Amino acid sequence: EVFYEVAKDYPELKADDVIVDDLCMKLVSKPDLFDVVVLTNLQGDIVSDLCAGLVGGLGFAPSANIGDHISIFEAVHGTAPDIAGKNIANPTALLLSGFGMLRHLGLMETSAMIENALLYTLENGQHTGDFGDKATKSLNTTEFAQAIINNFGKVPTNNPKPIIDNHYVTPTNFKLEYNPMLETIDNNEEFIVGVDMFIESNEQPNLVAEKCLKHTMGLFKLVTISNRGTQVWPTGSVFTNLVNQYRCRFESVGNVPVTQTDILELYKQLMADFKICSTELLNMWGDKKAYSLAQGQ
Repeated sequence: EVFYEVAKDYPELKADDVIVDDLCMKLVSKPDLFDVVVLTNLQGDIVSDLCAGLVGGLGFAPSANIGDHISIFEAVHGTAPDIAGKNIANPTALLLSGFGMLRHLGLMETSAMIENALLYTLENGQHTGDFGDKATKSLNTTEFAQAIINNFGKVPTNNPKPIIDNHYVTPTNFKLEYNPMLETIDNNEEFIVGVDMFIESNEQPNLVAEKCLKHTMGLFKLVTISNRGTQVWPTGSVFTNLVNQYRCRFESVGNVPVTQTDILELYKQLMADFKICSTELLNMWGDKKAYSLAQGQ
């Protein structure tokens, strides 16, 4: 919903959505279908590694985090402690991230000169041990970096980077006087309509429900109970393997607003039968639910 709302500001761009498993298949079979892919954090972490595999591995995957005041450029891969100190890491991803930083700073000519040297080096078959022709000798990190330095001023045959004059960007000197507060709602009225109670119990779901129903105080209704994300009450399967932690969802009768005091009273009532691990309020923003529906709802 937010994606399409923002897309309205860019009518010249085609916006579409796709299920993530279909996306993964199409990225492998028809990667030319995509220019920019917008993903949530978890899916983005997974799919970005898939894309890295399409272009030679994590050693070729740069990244950039662009903010209003601060930007960070880094290789996608982690610290690789298993090869630390061995001088065999592929520095290409870090270099590509550096090129992004240079362009961000307006150093277009500098970026193109170094990137052309890198591309020329790769084009001539010089490589670290994680990729390339295994029949040719691989270079360690220092040797590969020196090969790039030796190729400064040279241009690859395929897809050379154009030399554009540097246009220096004036650094922004700023000092935040307070922590920015991001607005998550459009001034809609916010109110509580229920709570998820996470409890510990070694009992079967029906017994957990029976005890929960004793404490609804006429103000709440027990909607569903889940275990490891799977609904186990009012319907469920005897084949579901349980752990001793349940999520019990209580919603207000008639979906009327309730107070935190009401939630605390429900908490105290349930304490008579359960150890409560944590709680999550179920909020409404105007006429929109600010919480995810549970399985079965």
